[in-house]
Amino acid sequence: MLQYSIRLLKIAEEDFTEIINYLSGVSPKAANEIADKIESNLSLLSANPFMGRIPKDEDIKNLNYRYIVVDNYIIFYTVEGKTVYIHRIFHGARDYKSLL
Repeated sequence: MLQYSIRLLKIAEEDFTEIINYLSGVSPKAANEIADKIESNLSLLSANPFMGRIPKDEDIKNLNYRYIVVDNYIIFYTVEGKTVYIHRIFHGARDYKSLL
């Protein structure tokens, strides 16, 4: 089966680092668990890039975003050719529309 490559945009890498750093201050165990969950979901995208949902919001949908939910976090991505571009990783409580 063809595997897609996964590319985190710089801002998505920063999102991920921020999340892990924040959680590490609260609970290192929780930080490790969410890091593992996010990384395993990104691996799943490599084999199943269209598994994510299409946003209901028309503005976000028109940007060709898809998203997956991992615990309290939402990962927004696009598929271009054989590459999955991870654009942002947000906590679900954030106003992500204004940040995309």
